[in-house]
Amino acid sequence: FIQSRIGMIDIFPIFFILASYFLFLVHIQSRSFNASMLSLVALGIVLGIGIAAKWIVLAAWASIVFVMLLRIILRSLDFEFGPLGWPFLSWRRGEGPVISNVFWPTYLAVAIIALVIIPLGIYILAWYPFFLRGQFQSLADLINYQVQSFDYHRNLKATHPFGSPAWSWPFLARPVLYYAEYSKLGTDVFTGQPLIARMSNLGNPWIWWTSLPCVAVLPYFIIRHRSFTATVILLGFITQYLPWFPITRVLFMYHMFGGLIFMVLALAFVLTRVAEKLRPPNRELLVAAHLAMAVVFFAYFYPVWTGLPISQPAYFVSPGTPIWGPKIWLVNCRNLPPSEPQIFCWN
Repeated sequence: FIQSRIGMIDIFPIFFILASYFLFLVHIQSRSFNASMLSLVALGIVLGIGIAAKWIVLAAWASIVFVMLLRIILRSLDFEFGPLGWPFLSWRRGEGPVISNVFWPTYLAVAIIALVIIPLGIYILAWYPFFLRGQFQSLADLINYQVQSFDYHRNLKATHPFGSPAWSWPFLARPVLYYAEYSKLGTDVFTGQPLIARMSNLGNPWIWWTSLPCVAVLPYFIIRHRSFTATVILLGFITQYLPWFPITRVLFMYHMFGGLIFMVLALAFVLTRVAEKLRPPNRELLVAAHLAMAVVFFAYFYPVWTGLPISQPAYFVSPGTPIWGPKIWLVNCRNLPPSEPQIFCWN
């Protein structure tokens, strides 16, 4: 909601991440040669566009390529790995979603074209305006620019008061303040206090926090129930989130959005499984109650997400101010230097 309103491109790589996993599932469940090849080529196109939009899609590319290579190796060895019912890995000779009569050198050639050559070609084409304007004279210039960009992010030593470590993102510990106006907004007619406006990338706490235990229980569904759906969701979450941990440069909570989509999918998956165990009308009440709470939280934090002017006491704690407002959530703000981010502070 907020990232789209301020013009950041995160919604586009997130879309292509979801689309790539969808096409991957279509591919491994294909029952004909044509469907298998077409879905593979479509997957390569989507991955190429996504990587050209933002490098975080590389995590989806790497995980998909790894699983596909592992499936091919296990099938060629006539070896089954993992419990029966795991379409990811349990792929023996003559089994599996992909048609068994495929000539494997042909399949491998198409896979290389679809997952290496096509994404690479699309990525290079995305830089065509730079060649057109003369900023790049050759592919060597493009490669050098990519190396410089990587080195910049790897060696960045700058600090930021709204930076936060990767482990804190799922807890909404330190949202980034995008906009603030503390004057010229008038006075609150109810409190007589000055109006201020702030906008930060705070997620919906109800959705974020209820999704955390759902992610935590995914291994149970994978091991105990051999859930293919849970496997896909957990794989997506791990590959989009864990790669941020070794990075030492200053990071921000919006880097979590690649993993957030799988947190939401985990929430939907667990809610569905729990609802299946309930009888009507309890299952409908469970879903309705969770949705209602999400709407309530959305309404409560709407001023924070839109920059709507509200009374100053709603944000900052002072003697005699009412308890309502965003300040009642995770307020632990201290006067720290910019080199020390204030974790669990929403103000």
